[in-house]
Amino acid sequence: MTNPLDGNEENKSGHRIEGGIDAVVIGAGADGLAASAYLGKAGLRTVLVGAGPEIGGRIAAREIAPGVQGVDGEHLITILDPDVIAELDLYRHGVEFAARRLDTTYFFESGEVLRFDGDLTQAALLNLEDDSDREALEAFMGDVLETAAFLRPAFAGGGYAGPGGNHQRQLEKAVNQAPPEMAARVQRYLYATAEDVLRARFDDEQLRTLLLAEASFRSASPPHEPFSFMSLLRRYAGEAAGLQGAAAYPKGGTVSVIDALRRAAQAAKVDVRAATPVKSILIEGDRVAGVTLADGGQLRSSIVIAAIDAQQAFQDMIGPEMIDIGLQRILTARRPEISTARMQIILKGVAQDEATRRNMMRRLVYAPPPEALAKAFIDARAGRVPERVIVEAMFPAALDEGAALDKRQVMSVMAHPLPFDEAPDDERREAIRSVILDSIEIFAAGFAGRIEVDDLRLASDEAAASRASAGAYAAKPDVMQQWALAAAVTKGARISGFYFCGPEAQIGAGLSCASGRAAAKAALRAYKKGAA
Repeated sequence: MTNPLDGNEENKSGHRIEGGIDAVVIGAGADGLAASAYLGKAGLRTVLVGAGPEIGGRIAAREIAPGVQGVDGEHLITILDPDVIAELDLYRHGVEFAARRLDTTYFFESGEVLRFDGDLTQAALLNLEDDSDREALEAFMGDVLETAAFLRPAFAGGGYAGPGGNHQRQLEKAVNQAPPEMAARVQRYLYATAEDVLRARFDDEQLRTLLLAEASFRSASPPHEPFSFMSLLRRYAGEAAGLQGAAAYPKGGTVSVIDALRRAAQAAKVDVRAATPVKSILIEGDRVAGVTLADGGQLRSSIVIAAIDAQQAFQDMIGPEMIDIGLQRILTARRPEISTARMQIILKGVAQDEATRRNMMRRLVYAPPPEALAKAFIDARAGRVPERVIVEAMFPAALDEGAALDKRQVMSVMAHPLPFDEAPDDERREAIRSVILDSIEIFAAGFAGRIEVDDLRLASDEAAASRASAGAYAAKPDVMQQWALAAAVTKGARISGFYFCGPEAQIGAGLSCASGRAAAKAALRAYKKGAA
């Protein structure tokens, strides 16, 4: 409900107290923008505050070399919540896709290549020589897409599962009501290792290798451990540009999605304030009363949504004495081990022939051999830089003419798995840089000789850019652990009017906004009942 303090006044220390606010959203990244837009659109007087000078958090345009702009954060769209797109009218606010379903090329250690016209969800278009391999992949992807679609409600919305309870209870209920074949499949896949599932389905080593890479990419769970197959299902439960399981490139890069979310928030009359760090969340009794800013001022409101990392929200802004003991244990015991690195590379020269240009209009993936991938996870967990990593690369200018450069080419790369470092030194950075470039050389011989500039971003860099704890941007654990963490961070405070949609509330890696939507809708349900 609206706070009775409708005007502004000075507190005893001379700092301004602002009233007349229904909701404050902390964190101006994608989820914070989405949450504030939902609240504003529902008619609530909403203030969105971000600690940094820029809106967008970890996703931001940045000059990576004189005259050359790159986009930090995500470089492709795979799990952007379709409800957010529709309900916030993001297409009208500027979201446009330069490529809706990227073709994919997989490269292997042997030098062999598999090209898909489309992606794995379009397996029928694969030019495999062996009909039985093609049929096996078509049948497998049919199962995966159907199962992933069935599980989609359990992957969306962080720990806010609506009136039906948490995700695991919803999943149990859905399985009990599902046809016997689907129920059995979900139970089988839920606990399975990716390695076991793929070995049972495929004789072709290359198909197993590329699917192991897809299942392991950006996950802290290696493919030989239980629950690891669920990572693949989470990936293919997502949508991009209305297509299940696709990878899409938005015109202008992912920063254009941030721009659209900002416009949606402004259209909903949200008061967006950058460079406004929050010191603490005000709690009176067992209810939220607003926030205290770093400058000593206050924003009084009966709803606070935290779209920041859990360490900041619970430990720093609320305080351990106000949170559930179980959540305290989870937050203090978390020890990230695996991370993903991003690199933007400026290459001298541009493609001169049509065949090369066509190949650049693809998602390029280097898939290490299974034994090399298993060793990579072992090394990364032990704090060592692996010899080989999964590499996903794309050329923005090949997909979006607006990103083209004169006589140079930008390549955007993500590499995984790598050791997580809270504060990596120059030696560690150079080791990571070298292994990424060595892995790219496997499918692009002579590539290193064309590098003009390379810009490496680790989890610690992304955290610094968004004023977050570095652990928030480590690779996510297996899906079962993600469900448990999401439930903990959304229920652990037990403070009326407080909602959480930071990175720990999201299931899966990528730009989603589902957590922001879910937190805002939970707040609105309570607001309408008079118990925000």
